[in-house]
Amino acid sequence: MTVQAAFGLAAQALLVAWIFWTLAARAPSHFHRIIAAGAAVAAFIPIADGVSAAMASRALWGDPSVTTLQLLVLALAGRPANVGRGPAAALALFGLVFYPLALGLGDFDPYRLGYAAWPVAAALGAAALLAWRRGQPLWLWLLAVDLAAFAAGLPESDNLWDALFDPLLVAAALIAAVRGPRR
Repeated sequence: MTVQAAFGLAAQALLVAWIFWTLAARAPSHFHRIIAAGAAVAAFIPIADGVSAAMASRALWGDPSVTTLQLLVLALAGRPANVGRGPAAALALFGLVFYPLALGLGDFDPYRLGYAAWPVAAALGAAALLAWRRGQPLWLWLLAVDLAAFAAGLPESDNLWDALFDPLLVAAALIAAVRGPRR
């Protein structure tokens, strides 16, 4: 098994753990953790023909981005990130423009820019530093971990965009932007 495959399967197990964590929200906190951990372990158990739930979900929708994984880890640790409505709306709008263009709507393909990763990373780093200077260190930390994981070759894709965001994250950002902060 390659490092990328192990990373992808662990990412799927983390996603399953978060789903069960969310579903068990009303359970006492110690059961909450047991349910999430049990679901993560169960995701690796082969169900049919040697295929586990982690393998099946990875085949279905691919690997989540490193950013998504970081936000899931923060949520599972009981410290959900306060992204804010404005940044969530910006990410949702970016994704809603990015994905149709990347899928061939129009002549410009922004996905190709992700293969020239380091100029894109430098531009995003400048934006993250600006957010950090404005008192929002989350963006700088997210980007730093994303770039470290990308440089280490953990994501299977060689495209930086796949390490930074994914359709699941864009959908969550859209929901957060429309719904606003939770009470």
